Amino acid sequence: MKYIIGIDIGTTATKGILYEKSGKEIAQAEIAYPLIQEKSGQAEEDPRLIFDTVQKIIYQLSQKAAGKIAAISWSSQMHSLIGLGKDGELLTNSITWADNRSSEIVQEAKESKLAQTIYERTGMPPHPMAPVYKLLWLKEEAPDIFAQVKKWISIKEYIILRLTGKILTDTTMAAGSGMMNLETLNWDEKILNYIGINESSLPKITKPHCVVGKVVKEYRDKFDLSDETKIVLGASDGYLSTIGVGVFDENYFALNVGTSGAVRVIAHEAITDQNNRFFCYPIDQTHYLLGGPVNNGGIVFEWARKTIFDPAETATDFLNAAQTVPAGSNGLLFHPYLGGERAPIWDAQARGSFVGLMRIHTKPQMARSVLEGIVFNLLGAAQGLLDQMGKPQALRVTGGFVKSDFVRQMIADIFNLPVIVIKNEQSGTLAAMFLAQKALRDNVDFMQAKEKTSESKVYFPNPQSVAVYQELIPIYREIEHELENSYGKLASFQAKHPQTFEQK
Repeated sequence: MKYIIGIDIGTTATKGILYEKSGKEIAQAEIAYPLIQEKSGQAEEDPRLIFDTVQKIIYQLSQKAAGKIAAISWSSQMHSLIGLGKDGELLTNSITWADNRSSEIVQEAKESKLAQTIYERTGMPPHPMAPVYKLLWLKEEAPDIFAQVKKWISIKEYIILRLTGKILTDTTMAAGSGMMNLETLNWDEKILNYIGINESSLPKITKPHCVVGKVVKEYRDKFDLSDETKIVLGASDGYLSTIGVGVFDENYFALNVGTSGAVRVIAHEAITDQNNRFFCYPIDQTHYLLGGPVNNGGIVFEWARKTIFDPAETATDFLNAAQTVPAGSNGLLFHPYLGGERAPIWDAQARGSFVGLMRIHTKPQMARSVLEGIVFNLLGAAQGLLDQMGKPQALRVTGGFVKSDFVRQMIADIFNLPVIVIKNEQSGTLAAMFLAQKALRDNVDFMQAKEKTSESKVYFPNPQSVAVYQELIPIYREIEHELENSYGKLASFQAKHPQTFEQK
């Protein structure tokens, strides 16, 4: 059997790619699914729907390989939480990273210094995305369900449980829970005691390239797979998308900007920040994923296109207009916190703003200001890493937001770093495939993944634009901090007067 399937379980879609064992891509499939957002702050998914999606993708790809699949490996969205009952039945949906209903719990944890303890012990910054805060929220808001749950898992563990009958998690997914100790790489007993759960309520932690087992007969027959097909545990999309673009150490930072975004780097020791500006997630005892995730990437660009411009106008129209304006947008600054924010401010109640608006500003300046604001925010997410680790040689970038030469050059100018554009957009499934290779034969070197990443173009900083941005960035940061005390008040007002936002 010469084929491997790499599957990426995303927030809005699952993608699968069929590879030859050599790493050559043969075929791919992708199926989208909706978020459940019926209540304020809610962002859940139906695990059964995602499992149905995974089944369809495995079947489609298996058919193209005549069932000769050696292994299936996984890249998964982080920070999801699912509760299972005593017989393995679902007691909750999958509560995703985007669910903000534990915001008040996080604020209380900040005030009591619990959040600082969690960060120091686990590397998890204070934000509702973290399952540790979701559990505390559920304990308070749904105590009956909390008491009934016998196992807390993520979406990846749920899918693998259905396929194999076994529950395991890997270090990179456990790290994203806010409950795994940075030093021991085991569940942190002190934090579990505070929540009111024990280690038996959580999956056993093992290595990402662990072979979980074989596919149970029901699904093996359904997918027409061999009885030798192995399920490899896989890892988080954060880790795999980083090594999948060829970032293995502090020489390069990985920057991915799609709907949301993240700046990431791999360090050889655990590094935390006194201001909690970035996460530190262990991979193993000598490798740690550091980074800052942002909520507000391409989703803000899309909002601006539809709101500032006519909905009929295209992304190209928006970019063309923005390019007519010089760097700095004539002093118009945009803070892109339309969906709260994770890094760099870790405030789910943050709100967006234009500052510096004058009568001379028109749609082109506003368009460029939006783009600059998104990138200023990404630089902020990276600043803690830059302060702790120094400047990398370059940024290795991917994602839908960085498709245009204009935006790529803007990133180079604002970061004042070369930007290397990576052609391979499916870096997560590529790295998952390498995990499967390692599981099948232990002599695989992950550095080989870099050979599979194709660099399309390099953009170097423009000194004139860099000078403008270096002058504006401190002002941007100053305004950011000045507005911090107002975000909670605005969020409270909006919650108190929701009719204000009803469309008529």
